[in-house]
Amino acid sequence: MDTSTTVKAIAGPIGDLAAGFYFSPESVARAEAIGLDVVSLYGAGRGSVLGDAAPAEVDAIFYFFKPGMIAGVVEKGRSLASNDAIRTAHLAAADDYAEAKFSGIDSSTLEAFANAAASVAASAPTGSWPLFDGYQAAPTPSSAAARAYRGAILLRELRGGVHTDAVKAAGLSAATACQFDRDDFYFRMHGFGDDDVVEMTPEVDALKASTEAATDMAMANLLEHLSAEQQQALVEGTAAFAAALA
Repeated sequence: MDTSTTVKAIAGPIGDLAAGFYFSPESVARAEAIGLDVVSLYGAGRGSVLGDAAPAEVDAIFYFFKPGMIAGVVEKGRSLASNDAIRTAHLAAADDYAEAKFSGIDSSTLEAFANAAASVAASAPTGSWPLFDGYQAAPTPSSAAARAYRGAILLRELRGGVHTDAVKAAGLSAATACQFDRDDFYFRMHGFGDDDVVEMTPEVDALKASTEAATDMAMANLLEHLSAEQQQALVEGTAAFAAALA
């Protein structure tokens, strides 16, 4: 299996799987335990891995949301709980979700995936993708399921950072990128409305395709050092995650 094939095989599933805990019952419970709603735990929780970054800074890093939306969510969350409490609850919700959904996966599959993902994370450059850096700096979970799931989160945030770079380099706005990604629901969920809609043209279509190709290429470079066995572990682990949720 070549690296490009590995990247294409895991990109979509990892994007969905690693976001699966955001609004899960596990996140609802962790949010309520510190006086937050689940939306606040999502925004302020992901933002919490950025440390003491101001809400406006968090907002800018969450590039694919309408400007100001995430800053408001972070401010609300921090008005109800400390950033440390939010970070602890956010990471614990991910671990809870992993235990609930993936603990039945064969331990060797989980360990192989976790080790391969950790190898990718350890070799990736630091200082370029703040959300990736934040999750990478967080304490590693102890259980096999939670450790593997944290690896999926790291891979998602790594690709998200790389993709943000590609979108900015292509000159695409956040609204344009969202509008043509997963249809109208994704666009609306990220705070955009009718006034933000842009016309789909061949030029926009070409730019969108170029950003995906650039993202795949950059991710392939980041996975290039993996052995064939490690790449296979990422593909098989991703498939096992998906099967567990089916």
